[in-house]
Parts: sequence; structure tokens; C-alpha cells
Amino acid sequence: MTYKGINFTNIQELLNSLTCPETEEILRGMEPSRYESKNMTREAYILSILPAKCISKQHLGVQGVQKWFFIILLAFFLIFGLFGNILSAIIMFRRSRRGLSSYLYLGLLAITDICVLYSGCLLYFLGLAFQYKPQLNGTISCRLSFYFKHLFTYISAWLIVAVTFERFIVVRFPIQSIRICRLRIAYTVTLTIIIFFSIYTAHGFFTMGVLRPLLQTDKYYDPDYRVCDLIDNEKHRHILPLIDLCFYSVIPSILIFIFNISIIITIFHALKQRRTYLQANSYLQTTDTYTRTFNQKTKSSSSTRTQFFRSRSAESSPAGRSFIQQGRIYHNGLNKNKFQQKSQQVLFDSTSATGIRLTCLLLLISFISVLCTLPPSIRAFTADLRPPQESTVKWQIAELITTTLMYFNHTINFVLYCLTGRVFRNECRKLLRSLWALKDIQISCTMSS
Repeated sequence: MTYKGINFTNIQELLNSLTCPETEEILRGMEPSRYESKNMTREAYILSILPAKCISKQHLGVQGVQKWFFIILLAFFLIFGLFGNILSAIIMFRRSRRGLSSYLYLGLLAITDICVLYSGCLLYFLGLAFQYKPQLNGTISCRLSFYFKHLFTYISAWLIVAVTFERFIVVRFPIQSIRICRLRIAYTVTLTIIIFFSIYTAHGFFTMGVLRPLLQTDKYYDPDYRVCDLIDNEKHRHILPLIDLCFYSVIPSILIFIFNISIIITIFHALKQRRTYLQANSYLQTTDTYTRTFNQKTKSSSSTRTQFFRSRSAESSPAGRSFIQQGRIYHNGLNKNKFQQKSQQVLFDSTSATGIRLTCLLLLISFISVLCTLPPSIRAFTADLRPPQESTVKWQIAELITTTLMYFNHTINFVLYCLTGRVFRNECRKLLRSLWALKDIQISCTMSS
């Protein structure tokens, strides 16, 4: 038997050397005399000579304990990520009214993480647990799912870049940061990020589609296997995954790494200078203590007597009482303004306890983001380098691990806030009590001394 210039001893040897689509094509054109001479029907004869690798079987992916472990983990991400990010968003939006725009970025990041979980993780969970993939119902659903999933992941990654850059400005240029790190600039930066990636991600409405790749291994063959992927066009088949890798992971990771290293170096240098300054002034403070206490004791007796007579004379007349009331109102106003200015100075001071705590929190968020976004981006970029018929269990487990790691990044921020901030835990506790009692639920921040 000869096929394409190659001699085969029998038809079984020929079918074993071909791919499953080629085997189906040959069997479709088979002469009836072949199965009639053996008193068999066409279907029975095809099943008897069809190789085991070409028997149609649905591709179910990873099964068993590993599958259920990832299903439970993804379900936990969806539930915990929703409630944790909602609480984080409310608290961060309250804090943003104090004047530091880092909290605005963190509040927007929490909302974006919810959108990432329910535009990407939910679809992935449905496909893994129930073999239900709504994005494969048609071209429109495929393109819409691609658009929103990639848009929210881009916005999330670049919000972390924005908040890291802002903290770099606060630490490296503290005087200029009071003028730069404002809510108005944060709104402008956020709007720019959203508009840019909304326009860029729109290429999915022209480049994405439902494809039927060849899925054939030694164990199964699924002719009905479908994926939502880039249309097979050489112009963008290899360029767009590289651009996505750069926008989502490579460029943000490089910028975050550079800013974080600069922040750490500047913080250590500032703490060292502050320590030497305090040690130099400690001697002068001890020598002046005795003279101050002596002067205060001599003046205390006379000042108390004069203040007593002045207060009594002022309170005895109506004019004096009105003057005192006006003075108290003015004093309260000054106290409130001083409190707001002091709170802003504490937040902008990178060497204060609050400033160091906020810097450590942002460093943790940015470093975890880098570690969680690089592996799935590299896997997605190298997916086209393997043979199209290869779909081993190891590759599927690697895909599950990297995808779960990516969605872990959009769930962990609430835990980081609770671990690094006692004030955040107290605010979260008060908010939960308010939600439980269904009263005093306010998102805007109310200042109180």
C-alpha cells in the first residue's frame, strides 16, 4: 500500500503513521468492498481499524485530587476576594480624604481586583469545575471576555506602578511631594491609565475568535476542542502576546523594582541621618534641662496669680465673656486646621512611624505583584513555542499553578493591610460592626481629633 510515495505493508501501519484528521479523511473515502467482504458495517469496520489515539474523547484536563484542590482554592479567592476588597476599598477611600493620594490608588486597586476576579477567575472556575465556558458560546462573548479581563488586569498592574512611583516621590523628594502627590493628580493619572488601556485592549474585537486547534495526544483525541484565542494571522500572532507580556508584567515589574530599591536606599539613608542628628542634640538637651526647670518654677507662682485675676475680670463683664467665646472658637478652628496639617505631615514624612509603615505596606504589595504576574505572563508567551498537539498533564498543572498565582495577587492585599496596620484592623472592626447593625455606614472620611 502506497501513500504519498511511501510504501506500507497494511492499512493499520498506514493509519498509525498519520494524524487523526488525516486518518478521518482516508476512512471517509474508503471503498465499501473493504468492510462488505468481512460482513461488517462501515462504522464497525472503522472502529476495528481506528488507532486508539484517534478515538474521540472529550478533553477534561486535570482530574482527581489536584482538580478539586484548585477548584476549592479558586472558590475561596472569589468569596474572600470580594468581601476583603470591598472592606479595603471603603477604608482606603475614607483615608484618601486626609490628603494623601496613595490611599486613593489603593481604594481603586481594590475595586479593580474585584473586577479581575469576576471577569477572569469566575470564568476559569466555571470551566474547571463544571466544564462550562461562556466565552466559547460565540465570537462576541469571546471578544468581550478577552477585553474586560485584559483591561482590568492592565489597570491593576499600572495602579501598583502609580502608587509605587508616588511613594518614591514622597521618600526621595519630600518637599516637592506635598505639591505633586495630590488627589487631583491621582485622578488624572488614573483616568489616563484607564483611557490608554481601554483603547489598546480594543484590538481584541478584531484579533480574537473561537478556534478549533488540533488536540491530539497518545491518550485522547478531541475534535470538538475549542479555545478563545488570537486568530491565526502571522501579522499579530507573535507580536501581540509579546506586547501583552510587556504591558502587564515586564515593564511594570522593572519600574516597580527600580522604584522599590530607590525607596529602600533612601529610607535607610534618612534614618541614619536622623539617628546621628538626634545623638548630636541629645547632649545639648540635657544641659539645658536644669536651667529651664528653674526658670519655670520661679515664673509659675506669679503667672498663675496674674492669670487668675485676668480671667476673673474678663468673665465678670459681658464684653469679656464674648471675647473669651470668640477666642475659644478661633482656638478650636486653629486646632482643627493644625490637626489636619499635622496628619498630612505625618503621612508625608517618610521617616515617621506611619510613613515607614505605609512604605513597608506598599513595598509588600508591589513585590508580591511582581512575583505573581511574571510566571503566568511567561507561560502565556511560551505557549506558542510548544507543538500544537502537545497537551500533557504537567503542562496543564503548570497552567493551573500560574493562573491561580495570578488570582492570588488580586486577593491577598486585604490580608497585607491587616498584617501591617493596627489602625486598619480597628477601622475594619468598626466597619463590620456598623454593617452588622446597618447604621452609620459612611464611605467619606469624617475628621475628628
